[in-house]
Amino acid sequence: MSKQEAREQRINEWLEHLRRCEASGGSVVAYAKEHNLRAWALYQWRSRLVREGLWPDKARKATRDAQGQVAPAPFARVTVTSPMPAYVMHLKLGNGRRAEIEVARLDSLVQLIGALEAQA
Repeated sequence: MSKQEAREQRINEWLEHLRRCEASGGSVVAYAKEHNLRAWALYQWRSRLVREGLWPDKARKATRDAQGQVAPAPFARVTVTSPMPAYVMHLKLGNGRRAEIEVARLDSLVQLIGALEAQA
């Protein structure tokens, strides 16, 4: 069996697991336990197959407007005014969006950065 054939076989096996997992209506963890698999492997293969366009990306469902066109995801533009911001931080979020945060005091910026790092 060639490497390509072996890869296609693995892909088909994981696609079948993902189909069965979804059809079971239970959690990925429960399915993995029931079928003697590791949950992280199911998550990893699902992610890989989404990237390759072989599995639907349900986390990124596009919303459509009345004409059936893809509508932009709702995102609120918020402006908070404060006396002359001394520090500006530009963030590039994991979903491709950008955020700009202005703070007047350095300790506020340090506290914000600490909170962001704690979440990572």
